[in-house]
Amino acid sequence: MKDIHLFAGANSAQGFCSHYQYLAMDSFKRVYILKGGPGTGKSTIIKEVARQIHFPLEKYHCTADAKSLDGLYIPALQVSILDGTAPHTIDPRLPGAVQQTVDLGSCWDYKALAARRQQIQELTTEISELYQIAYRWLAVAAGLADLVQELERHRDVEVQAQDCLAKILPIIPEKPQGIKRKAFASGLTSKGIVSFLPGLKAKSSIGLTGGNRAFNSQVLGEIARALKLRQIPAIYLYCGFQPKYLEHIYIPGEFALFSSHPPHVVWTADVTFGPDYRGPSELEAQSLFYMDKAVNNIAAAAKLHAELEACYNPHMNYQLVAELRKRIADEIADLNP
Repeated sequence: MKDIHLFAGANSAQGFCSHYQYLAMDSFKRVYILKGGPGTGKSTIIKEVARQIHFPLEKYHCTADAKSLDGLYIPALQVSILDGTAPHTIDPRLPGAVQQTVDLGSCWDYKALAARRQQIQELTTEISELYQIAYRWLAVAAGLADLVQELERHRDVEVQAQDCLAKILPIIPEKPQGIKRKAFASGLTSKGIVSFLPGLKAKSSIGLTGGNRAFNSQVLGEIARALKLRQIPAIYLYCGFQPKYLEHIYIPGEFALFSSHPPHVVWTADVTFGPDYRGPSELEAQSLFYMDKAVNNIAAAAKLHAELEACYNPHMNYQLVAELRKRIADEIADLNP
């Protein structure tokens, strides 16, 4: 099976939403929590360790810059590595026994960084303010998206949903595999909306069309209840824009139930159910307009974040960082599936 790509966090209408706790579960054999500032090598450690693993991986991308990795999970070993710094702060619950803290602060020249305190503080404040503005624009966009559902989508979907469920329930896998957790398949990044849905392959792939949350929620909710009753774990993928909504259910390699509508259309579904999509309407266009304004602020924050990384880069001892990376890789290599 190919590697899976997801987000563990989301820039949403409710602010930053994190599911990073599902990468640091007490049931795992080992969890490496990386601590350190921007530009200290956390993403590089995750990428380099990933290159040395010969098992299928789950790679969790940064919500600001999808090219960076903020997390890695190795299902065959039940081992994870993640960035545990703000805004997705994670601290050990079973320190030493499961979670290991990796301090990249031990690799920097703190005196040199202290000399740049004002610049670091100003950049950090500006970045935070830009994100807060972005979240306010997303809240406006979410209000319009809710109006689309209320005014432009059919609410009487019971019969259609039950017909859909009658066809889906018989093909749910019977054998449990993996662990239940939550994540995001799509996200609002500095480059706009990024979706990893096309890469989530399964033997049975079903698309829910039409963008009707009433229909999708009923179908997804019933399938989630059926999986719970049968004790079948799955990855529950929530909307990165409005994270209160469940959008997709995925059992790696086996079963996929996707909400397929703009901005994340899945063309590879084996079969589709749901109302016809009629859009984008004027309200939808307005919602997308304000989402774009949010993306502009996230992009501006990303540029400042690059400046913040540049404050740290010259004052890091990357030889020490490489030694930490090697230690992690060696410890993982000693584990057996």
